[in-house]
Amino acid sequence: MRKFLTSTRLFALGICLVASAIAIAYFAIMQEKEQDGHWPWPLNGVLINQSAQAAKVWDDDHLHYTIAAHTRSGNELDVDHVQESASGRWCKVGPHTVTLKADGYLDGCPCYSLDAGRACIQF
Repeated sequence: MRKFLTSTRLFALGICLVASAIAIAYFAIMQEKEQDGHWPWPLNGVLINQSAQAAKVWDDDHLHYTIAAHTRSGNELDVDHVQESASGRWCKVGPHTVTLKADGYLDGCPCYSLDAGRACIQF
């Protein structure tokens, strides 16, 4: 008598279930982004402010605001741009985590833009 659930079939079933879960998560995230135009947590931008002064940030909902010194932006905020206090440049954060170091320079900035709310400078 043949076994219905062989190890190969179980493996294939597992792959299908994982792929289905990934597809459902992808569509749920895209639906959330489409509703308010922002990536949901944990895909939103995060700032870790290690400097002694408040960091100037920008997002589509709140425009300009600050993140206090020696704190981290919470999961409820989507930090889109951060101003590097040492140079005045704006970093487009995207779905990344950047750190404003004690010297006022950013660590982990994926790209810089000409101003808050603007796209990255591409060369």
